[in-house]
Amino acid sequence: MNIETKYKVGDIIYWFCDIDNKIHQAEVLFVNYAGVGYPDINYEVETVCCGEKKTLFIDEYDIIDTDFL
Repeated sequence: MNIETKYKVGDIIYWFCDIDNKIHQAEVLFVNYAGVGYPDINYEVETVCCGEKKTLFIDEYDIIDTDFL
């Protein structure tokens, strides 16, 4: 079963961080998905968030479309 994702490895994605109230951006390092039932898709990124370097998993629905930046 092929699951279509909005983004791929190498794409730059943007999301809002509720902790520091800022929009962050990072390059997608890996796409994680589970296709059982309703697809669960998230994107693995490394970024500096809240003052420290972190590996984060950003849910596809939390990504801000570049048209809205």
